[in-house]
Amino acid sequence: MSRLSNIVLHPSPELEEFDTGLRYTDILFGFVIRELFIRLQHVAQLDAQAQLQLVLGAILVLGSWIGYRQSLYRSKYQLRFFNLPLLRFVVDQAMLVLYFRIATIIPLKDDPVRYVTEEVVADTAQLIMYVFVLYLLWDAIGIWIDCAGARNSDGTKVPRYPKTMKNALGKYEKTTEWQSPNWGGLWITAAALILVASIWLLTYPWWITLPSLGIILLAYRWVKEVKNSWILLSKS
Repeated sequence: MSRLSNIVLHPSPELEEFDTGLRYTDILFGFVIRELFIRLQHVAQLDAQAQLQLVLGAILVLGSWIGYRQSLYRSKYQLRFFNLPLLRFVVDQAMLVLYFRIATIIPLKDDPVRYVTEEVVADTAQLIMYVFVLYLLWDAIGIWIDCAGARNSDGTKVPRYPKTMKNALGKYEKTTEWQSPNWGGLWITAAALILVASIWLLTYPWWITLPSLGIILLAYRWVKEVKNSWILLSKS
């Protein structure tokens, strides 16, 4: 019975051959980007406040898509009921719901809305704060995956999701090594979350809130990219 419960609670991790989760998420990103581009074609008809709102949405969504595609810590393991990669996949989909809400916060009509109220700006700041909460959760689950252990038949502890390496054919294979937890990425995300939450709580006027959020998003992506590049150089 104990062996059966272990199989149910911790299904055997298998490598993903077709990257189904990535492709599915890419499709959903496409829907969000479509909504943004439909509105951006009317950008000349919008006032400065609405234009900044759309630019901020584009920075968030495009930056998130590029970051997701290039993530060094995106799981290469299959999604299964119920494993940790599935949990992080659910977080990905929750992010996309927030992206879609931010992308469509300016209604699409025959006569596009030419203004964004202060209430809408406050809602946008709050939504972006929620996005960073999910980023933090995503990083935390990644560390959980890196540190998750299992027991061999002889009782020795081994990684449940071991490090993967590409073979001569370019396919990933499991090794016996533990993965390196991405603590640095977690602290970077936590710092960005604190900044975004501060802007939301202090309720600055739109001409401070929107550019400030845009700067934080760009800085966040830049710091993450620098960190990933440093890791790749250290491994080479």
